[in-house]
Amino acid sequence: MSNLPNTSKKILANTDQLGALVQQGSTLHQQGDLIKAQEVYKQILSIQSDNFDALQLFGILSAQTKNYLKAVELFSKALKINPNHADTFNNLGIALKELSRPDEALTSFDRSIAINPDSADSYNNRGNILQALSRPDEALTSFDHAIAINPDFTSAYFNRGNTFNTLKQFDEALASFDQAIATNPRFGIAYKNRGDTLMALDRFDEALASFDQAILAGKGYADLFSNRGVALKKLNRPNEALDSFDQAIAIDPNYATAYYNRGNILQTLKRLDKAIASYDQAIAIDPNYATAYYNRGGVFNDLKCFDEAIASYDQAIAVDGGYADAFSNRGTVLRELKRIDEAIGSYNQAIAIDPHHIESHWNSANCNLMKGNFDLGWQFYEWRWLDGSFESKPLKSNKPEWNYQKINKRLLIWEEQGIGDQILFGSLLSELLEIMPDLLVKIDKRLIPIFKRSFPKIKFYPHDADVPESDYDIHLPIGSLGKCFRNSNTDFLKTKNNFLISDETKTQKIRQELSASKKLLCGVSWRSKNVKTGAARSLPLDKLASIFDPEKICLVNLQYGDITDDLNLLKSKSNIEFIQYKSVDNFNDLDSFASLIDACNFVVTIDNSTIHISAALGKKSLLLLPYVASWQWLLEGQESLWYPSLKLYRQKEINSWDDVLEKLKAELLKFIT
Repeated sequence: MSNLPNTSKKILANTDQLGALVQQGSTLHQQGDLIKAQEVYKQILSIQSDNFDALQLFGILSAQTKNYLKAVELFSKALKINPNHADTFNNLGIALKELSRPDEALTSFDRSIAINPDSADSYNNRGNILQALSRPDEALTSFDHAIAINPDFTSAYFNRGNTFNTLKQFDEALASFDQAIATNPRFGIAYKNRGDTLMALDRFDEALASFDQAILAGKGYADLFSNRGVALKKLNRPNEALDSFDQAIAIDPNYATAYYNRGNILQTLKRLDKAIASYDQAIAIDPNYATAYYNRGGVFNDLKCFDEAIASYDQAIAVDGGYADAFSNRGTVLRELKRIDEAIGSYNQAIAIDPHHIESHWNSANCNLMKGNFDLGWQFYEWRWLDGSFESKPLKSNKPEWNYQKINKRLLIWEEQGIGDQILFGSLLSELLEIMPDLLVKIDKRLIPIFKRSFPKIKFYPHDADVPESDYDIHLPIGSLGKCFRNSNTDFLKTKNNFLISDETKTQKIRQELSASKKLLCGVSWRSKNVKTGAARSLPLDKLASIFDPEKICLVNLQYGDITDDLNLLKSKSNIEFIQYKSVDNFNDLDSFASLIDACNFVVTIDNSTIHISAALGKKSLLLLPYVASWQWLLEGQESLWYPSLKLYRQKEINSWDDVLEKLKAELLKFIT
């Protein structure tokens, strides 16, 4: 904030007549009658063209009416007459600043200070120009000089706060804004900028209070209401946030940022069509608004409008060719369309822009593994630990990680990800045992009984136990075993048909109890609770059950969780026999659950932990997969590299199970006859 030129109260004229005219012009000027004041100044200069008072007062008036070129001309003439007038150098600097001539402005402020070292205004204005010249440290020194001269200098405290914000020294900025407000409690924009600083400090409650103080001070800035809306969003008050964005737009209907923020909150409120409309308004105002295109792409992706999502990301990239996140999200949409090579290309572009772009490395790992590019896939797979959405946490240990070399040391393999992933990578434990015989494994405690039975030479620890570092010498996460043992399709020839062994006694008992109907027992599971991909993997129980012949097949529940609604709907639509074996807890007692699976003749399931247990037991298993499946199942084909007993059935169209079920029904007829 620069101090605008003020009319001087001490006017000296060369003659009584001119002095009277100067006084008359000054009075009119101070009363706000700028047109008449200007006429008087012109009259004086027509009589005496080098009248210093008229030149500098006319210059001040010109600056006040934003005629900065005229102001510079008049101030310059005045200074030729009196080159030692500090205020005129100060006023000249302000006009030069407004004309975007910062170097000349700085020289002018320096001249003012050289003449009058006690000019707080000149130091304040000098600080502003130094800030504009990206010399913030020098700007702070200048503001400090202004404050030392005038400890109640509101603008200097305010400007110093803005400079501290530029330096991301937010605590110091906050203190400066507090000092500005202490000298002027009605200083609305100081409350507003104070709120912005508190936002940067993640102190959202205090930021909101500061924004509200700015409003009480009578300042209806559009960006104030917009930033206030962001604070309300952070405080999980979305409807109030929406109202605040609407107020910002009412103040300034051409404020693109407010429309953008409004789009964000509408997306949070799941009002997706309105969110798109709001982003469109932001883009109409500012066609180069890259983040608006980017966020609009995210909404189209949520709506499964994938072509529109790609177009939006392409527009974001056209505006900002270095927008790594846009390339990354574009890759994710291409993956949803099963355009895997293009997806990898988009991730690679993101990585080229930002070699540390975690999400792109992690997503590229999944795509490369899906294509069978195992070498590159496992390399990128290690980036999972840096991805904020990756739920597992690395082992805290002072011991080194294993470097995949055979060595006579005690190796601890520790758990990560879910049950299915631990079983999948558990298929490699037998091969690992051959080169590292002193093997310890930390795994989900629900898997320990069946893993102990299946791998008797391995010492197991439950996942929630702290393994003493004295028990092992080196360690490795279980998901990194793929990098050690599965780097080509040939490596998968070592895969066993089954590597888990159920409790035979328990399995026989369950089988006897289930076989009373003399029908084939088909274990079924139809739902995934994976937050990101569960909906795409799942299908209704009644739809799945419709393909089975009720005269020949009895369904056995392998789904965990509450299935009451699914079962009631099934009963209303089908007469197929459905058994719930209540003696087994399908979620917590996985050893008994494995016996329940093993007791069945075959299993039909979607992609969840059930399929991993079933296939690891060597049970004939039929897996129903969405259009784009998890990387473990590759891109195409009916065979699984990881589980030889498994057969894959893939969607031909996004979210359509009809072709899958039709094909499975035809093959079941062959299987049961």
